[in-house]
Amino acid sequence: MKRKYLLQVLLWVFVTGVMVQSGTALAANVYRVNRYGELTYYSGSPSVTIRSDTSAIYQYAFDGVRTTGFSVSSGNPYFKTIGGVLYSKDGTLLLRCPTEKTGIITIPSTVKKIAAGAFKDCSKLSRVFIPDSVKVIGEACFNDCSALRSVRISGRLEKIPDDCFEGCSSMAGIVIPASVREIGDRAFYRCQSLKNVSLPDSVNRFGNRVFTECVDLTTVRVSKNMDTIGNRSFENCTSLKTVSNTGGIEDIGNRAFYNCVNLQTMNFSDKLDRIGWQAFRNCVELGTVLIPRKTEHINKDAFMGAASRFIVDGSNPNYSSTNGMLMSESKEILIQAPAMETGDLKIPNGTKRIMPNALVNGQYSSISLPEGITEIYKRQFKNCDKLKTIYLPASLNSIRGSGYDSSDLGLSSLEKIDVPKSNTAYRSVDGAVYTSDGKVLAFYPYGRKGSLRLPDDCKKIGNQIKENKLSSISVSSKNKYFTSVHGVLYDLRGKKIRCFPMNKKTYKIPKTLKSIDYLYRVKEDMKCKAIQVASSNKTFYSKGGVIFEKGSHTLAFYPTKKKGSYKVPVSTRYINSRAFKEAHYITSLTITKNVKRSGGTTYYFDRCRSLKKIDVKQGELNYISMSFSGCNKLKNISFPSNIMTTDLWGLPEGVTIRGWQNTQAKESAERAKGKFVSLGTIPPVITGGRVRKIIDKYQLCWNASRGVNGYQVYTVYNTIADLKGSGSTSCFIKDIYEYDTIYIRAYRIVKGKKVYGKAKAVSIG
Repeated sequence: MKRKYLLQVLLWVFVTGVMVQSGTALAANVYRVNRYGELTYYSGSPSVTIRSDTSAIYQYAFDGVRTTGFSVSSGNPYFKTIGGVLYSKDGTLLLRCPTEKTGIITIPSTVKKIAAGAFKDCSKLSRVFIPDSVKVIGEACFNDCSALRSVRISGRLEKIPDDCFEGCSSMAGIVIPASVREIGDRAFYRCQSLKNVSLPDSVNRFGNRVFTECVDLTTVRVSKNMDTIGNRSFENCTSLKTVSNTGGIEDIGNRAFYNCVNLQTMNFSDKLDRIGWQAFRNCVELGTVLIPRKTEHINKDAFMGAASRFIVDGSNPNYSSTNGMLMSESKEILIQAPAMETGDLKIPNGTKRIMPNALVNGQYSSISLPEGITEIYKRQFKNCDKLKTIYLPASLNSIRGSGYDSSDLGLSSLEKIDVPKSNTAYRSVDGAVYTSDGKVLAFYPYGRKGSLRLPDDCKKIGNQIKENKLSSISVSSKNKYFTSVHGVLYDLRGKKIRCFPMNKKTYKIPKTLKSIDYLYRVKEDMKCKAIQVASSNKTFYSKGGVIFEKGSHTLAFYPTKKKGSYKVPVSTRYINSRAFKEAHYITSLTITKNVKRSGGTTYYFDRCRSLKKIDVKQGELNYISMSFSGCNKLKNISFPSNIMTTDLWGLPEGVTIRGWQNTQAKESAERAKGKFVSLGTIPPVITGGRVRKIIDKYQLCWNASRGVNGYQVYTVYNTIADLKGSGSTSCFIKDIYEYDTIYIRAYRIVKGKKVYGKAKAVSIG
């Protein structure tokens, strides 16, 4: 069926006679035409000739094609070219400029319309002059003209369409003529060099994301006839300081000024009705905000993390302000506190509810909640990184948010949470908040230092104090749920860690501990330089401050703060995939010959920010996978010949990899834009590999190789056989059900060591 259809299409193209030729062979081109003989798509050689019988060309027909120029066959009644640019025959329509066109282009005065995408991806153009004859420009007309510095726009143009100048990253200025009434969506999106914009008063419609990510934009004058600033219009305009002439604005869209971190003033019109969701979020330099009398809708989180003060017009029936805070008209709901004010924040008496993000990003040193507040969310205090004290009211009966919600609150300075004795739901013990019966840790001051002692009845801490600045945690012998050994909190039997004090400098694993999974989760924040293990512990042992598992001889945990170079002991058989992750101070690592790969293990060296060198010795490893995210100082990696396959992730640019020719070591170096140093050439790949079943066994057979000293038969995980002599041609294998693929490779003895060749993979099926 597919073949029949293909033949029909080829016949159709031939019959219509609609062909596109190029400077090279026609066969190099791919094109589509519809049944009317109109060209809808083209991909081919850079020099394009339009044949005499081509009657129409669709917009975007040449999209994504690098073109050097257009020409039109003689006799074509529909098209012509001027300077390699494609026009309609009468010259009124500019269809396509070749993408490789350089310098300056002046559009002829005969042109009345420029097609959509006509200059798209013309990344070498510097200037364009559009005459006043042009009345219409198509969408995405100058999209991604990255070298375009200036455009003279026609004085008769009424609309700058969607995506028109998107990605014109070199354009520093634009003059919009008084004829323009409408600016479409994303018209100047990612114009990163654009500095100042003045919209003529003729503009009465303004789209969404018009100036998004114009990171150099500092000043904007809007039109007095505009009533709406579209959604995300100035999002991430991080240099924007001033927006003027806003007297007609009635609606500010969602995220309109999101992350405009340098926006200093914003004068709201008396006509302003609505401020959208996160419209001014993270506008940290925004000063006093005056809310006009007609404003009816201030959306959730409109000023999250922004403003130093709010003042509401006294005649506004919907909102009010108290001590610079934005409140509901009844003053019972706190909508937004001024995040940029410092010192002590006292929420007014009479407040019964606090909006979820009203306090987020606040710069306060203390926050006092009034009587009448019955419920809070821990995330309401998110990123208040200067906050030292929270005063909770006696009326509070619910603290929402699990321990997992609390792990990223950013309350790094919080030292004390105070609860009055009259509160019947909670009590404060040493600055931490527990339920009134002392059984549950409800809210913990994350910046507290020193030691913490849990109440005798405490049985649940969740994930509350995982991120802490403590040096020790203790409980009395009366506590029936936890035990503490040398300042570390365990379950009652001491088998699992429940909380580790991050400022603890030394640590000794007790004899009862059977799992260190908790240490992997908190490793990056640990201050331990070395870890010891009680001699009576049956699961772990310590060597040089590094933790090993006894039964499997696995290197389990390398301390974050342990400094210098490290050589894996020869007794080590396996390395835990997370053992070296976040080992910030290790400088070099040697993986010794007896280390074997465990399953699909990837060795994570993420954020080993001091690591410079890794040397893998020839041994049991046949395949290696490593991740190096954040290892910016890594300079050298060495692999032996028996490691054919190397999956290396996150390598920094410029790394040097030493390895053998015909292995993946060279490919890894090239991907990292680094250097490959050859250690020699490996033997050639085995030929003739095949498997046959003989009764209850399998026989692997191959052709003998010249100039080798033997063969290795193996799986990804284990060596099956090591056969000496070049004449070997077969090997019997049992327990084949364990494997999908068997590998066979030859080796030579060079300076007393085996140099392995590329493997032949043989599937079992």
